[in-house]
Amino acid sequence: MRGSNGIVWGPNGKLYVGSVWHNAAFIVDPETGEYEMIKGSKGTDDMAFHPDGRLFFNWIATGEVGVMDTDGTISVAAKVPVGNDGIAINDEGRVFISGQFADSHLFEIYPDDDREPRTITNEGMRMSNAMDFGPDGKLYGSAWVTGEAIKIDMEDGSTEMVGEKQGTNPSAAKFNSKGELHIMDAAHGVIYKVNQDDQTFELVAKTPYPSTDNFCFGPDDRMFATSSADCYVYEMTGLDTYREIIPSGLGLVGGVTFVEEEDRPVMVVVDIFAIRKMDPETGKELSAARGITMTTDVGWMMTVEPYDGEQVVTTSWTGNFVKIWDLKTNSMVTNFGKFKNPTNAIALRKDMIIFSELGGAIKRFSPAAPDKAKVLVDNLQQPFGLAYDNGNLYVSEDMGGRIVQIFEGDNVITPKVVKEGLSSPQGLAIDNGKLYVVEAGKGQLISIDLTSGDTDTIATGMEFSTGKLEFTDSKNWTRSSVSILGGEAYITGAGSGTVYKIKL
Repeated sequence: MRGSNGIVWGPNGKLYVGSVWHNAAFIVDPETGEYEMIKGSKGTDDMAFHPDGRLFFNWIATGEVGVMDTDGTISVAAKVPVGNDGIAINDEGRVFISGQFADSHLFEIYPDDDREPRTITNEGMRMSNAMDFGPDGKLYGSAWVTGEAIKIDMEDGSTEMVGEKQGTNPSAAKFNSKGELHIMDAAHGVIYKVNQDDQTFELVAKTPYPSTDNFCFGPDDRMFATSSADCYVYEMTGLDTYREIIPSGLGLVGGVTFVEEEDRPVMVVVDIFAIRKMDPETGKELSAARGITMTTDVGWMMTVEPYDGEQVVTTSWTGNFVKIWDLKTNSMVTNFGKFKNPTNAIALRKDMIIFSELGGAIKRFSPAAPDKAKVLVDNLQQPFGLAYDNGNLYVSEDMGGRIVQIFEGDNVITPKVVKEGLSSPQGLAIDNGKLYVVEAGKGQLISIDLTSGDTDTIATGMEFSTGKLEFTDSKNWTRSSVSILGGEAYITGAGSGTVYKIKL
């Protein structure tokens, strides 16, 4: 499962789990971990059951509220602004939606008649990722930014703080069968019980890592947790113990590169909510900096390339940034946040970074003067792959189906076609006079001899993402990259949550 978000216990004794990066929702057996995709579902952030058995989904990237009828039919129940995140339904069947990240409003929707959604309030910095109804019939939310558990009046939108812990990012509010309010803290990956009398938090469960997303209670108050960064579904069995239902893994993987650390190569992989160091031989994670949206510097990283020593340059077209990141300190060095939808970047020198833009431009800038970025080439069709060698710079056009050369002898030239007729060429790498290309539309890695022009197919059968990059298509946000080390190609399977290793 490529990212796990909303989670709810179903009337059939199964867990229902949403996955934004998988662009779907799943039914999960809590005992065996077996799961199946709900056909017709989309990128689900949160979900809730109606008293009549219908299941409602928040499709956060489109602003749609989906509904699955008891016969399995799925349709759109309502449309609210993009960013619909939390959802809660009371015993009377009233449905409430909270915005998060892209929106901050609280709505009531009316799925059984033609009334437009009712705007209750703008939650502002108290926006809720996940909500629940308490035994008093009131709506309770998790204020992501302010570290509060809040009670919300569904009629006039007024709020009351019922618990607070500074330094937390509450990502979910849920009640157990005893009517006790619990809060998940995404910043530390823990769950607290809230004492509403003195407004304090009591630690009751700890997951292995931060950047958790949601949790729910099952029968006998069994507690289940999800992670947006690590993709798992766990049953929390004690303060420091858990049972793995769905194992952790990569989510929406994007860039891959290598750096030297203590005289050995370390693989660096980014997958939206984390930048990870991994052993290239075993694939084991060595360490990671996990991101918390709106509060940490990781952001939504999508590519990574070497910059200087243990520093790398990374980009995000949805986050509108080119960043320099220090792997030794796991911290951001600089954020160049005024570029428009950068899809990739490479550093030719410490004072020269070249990046591609979703709109079709290739630009160059110095970190000392980012406001003086110069356009090198324009009007390319969704450029992505960038590879430089011996004064020559090559670019792939993901939507144009070709590779072009735009530098020759370190001079900018009119784009020269190297290869055309390709199916979604993405990541590029050069090794021993050959240009290696991830041809995503055919699920393969090819090589182009830069002297003769001869093309060879190196490996096939891989899963990648293709098509136009659009915010509403959350499974398709990243592109596949390739990096070469010791005669082996390491390729990220954007959309599949994998890194492939191919012997060249």
